[in-house]
Amino acid sequence: MSEPYLYEFLYRGRPAGSAAVPAWHVVLGQSVTPPGAAEPHFVTSGALTPAQAEAAGFPLSAVLAGIDAAALAGRDAAVAEAEALRRERDAAVAERDALAARLAAGEAAPAGPVSDRQFFQALAEAGAITRDEALAAVTTGTLPVRIEAAVASLPAAELFAARMMLSGATTFERGHPMVAHLGAALGYDAAELDALWRQAATL
Repeated sequence: MSEPYLYEFLYRGRPAGSAAVPAWHVVLGQSVTPPGAAEPHFVTSGALTPAQAEAAGFPLSAVLAGIDAAALAGRDAAVAEAEALRRERDAAVAERDALAARLAAGEAAPAGPVSDRQFFQALAEAGAITRDEALAAVTTGTLPVRIEAAVASLPAAELFAARMMLSGATTFERGHPMVAHLGAALGYDAAELDALWRQAATL
């Protein structure tokens, strides 16, 4: 059985000048598991008068304080969400402006991610690996000889993670730290890797 909580609050006001006293009532909610039942049932108290509500531990001051706290919590959550959206928008605007500046300066746009098929096919078409090796990499996860040699040169603690990443990845990010190491092993400098990524994106 859960603790009772404020389920509903109704305030009935009166017009200005009326001699009638404003009225209010509350309805309490609670989860109760009847004997023999597997799941709890939701039950309500029915409308309680102010005196009944106070006797149940819900005086008007506590009711209003609870409503106020819930409203403030909702407001704070909305403010936090709006702030997160503003930050996301500002980051997108900054990224757009940076890209526009690079394009205006004549720089190539940064290479985006490519699929494993695009990556290995581009390497094969560039002659860095054989076509059979490209097919094996995509179909069985077997690394081409030159890439396997580059991985084998890594520190022992990094070998397993590198092989898992290269054999199991479905996309390859140009900015991944492993790319520079593999590029060097295959004879690519940074500009050539950028070109490889852009070529792969067209395949």
